[in-house]
Amino acid sequence: MSTQPFVTFLFVDEDPLALSAWRRLVRDLPGAKRFARDMAEALALVHEQPPRVVVCGDLLPDGDGLHLLQAVRARHPHTACALHAVRPPPRSCPREITWVDRAAHPRELHSRLRALGQATAHPWA
Repeated sequence: MSTQPFVTFLFVDEDPLALSAWRRLVRDLPGAKRFARDMAEALALVHEQPPRVVVCGDLLPDGDGLHLLQAVRARHPHTACALHAVRPPPRSCPREITWVDRAAHPRELHSRLRALGQATAHPWA
């Protein structure tokens, strides 16, 4: 009997409809899913339990999604981070932060999230 590593996902977006869409899209992915509407709430959740995967919108009411992801990566370098935005981040963005197109098909999003969760299951590998 093999034990699956526990994966936690954190989704951050100011739009409650976007968070509802994420809830529906990821309900069958293994692991815990948490949701936040701003940077402060997201950072509190990260402090409480560091996630394995963070997906964040680019505009938050109290800051910039890219800055949030950079802060998470600085404290938790094995956390997979994805910016969910209309445009790719600037070239100065660390390559460890993935861009997820807001216009991507839900199946593509689901597949990318599953891959991110599996990739971070064994960060030492």
